[in-house]
Amino acid sequence: MSEMLTEKAARGPSPRARSGPRGRVIIFGMWCKGCRLCVEFCPTGVLAFVEGQEQPSVVHPEKCTACHWCDTHCPDLAISVQHID
Repeated sequence: MSEMLTEKAARGPSPRARSGPRGRVIIFGMWCKGCRLCVEFCPTGVLAFVEGQEQPSVVHPEKCTACHWCDTHCPDLAISVQHID
């Protein structure tokens, strides 16, 4: 029993469930021209350019707050954000 308690304490506190709005980002690669607006201005760093790719990638989907900055400012309408409950 004490081994279980020690092991649990060594791992640290369990991660909390995320509160607040969440979203899922979908990028339509055929429409994207790679202007980087979405990557440069995403307030939580969800999107990034991966070396060797011409379009952005969703690298941190868990950080999306569904603020819709990326999809409302995309000049090619190449991004869609869906709310997750």
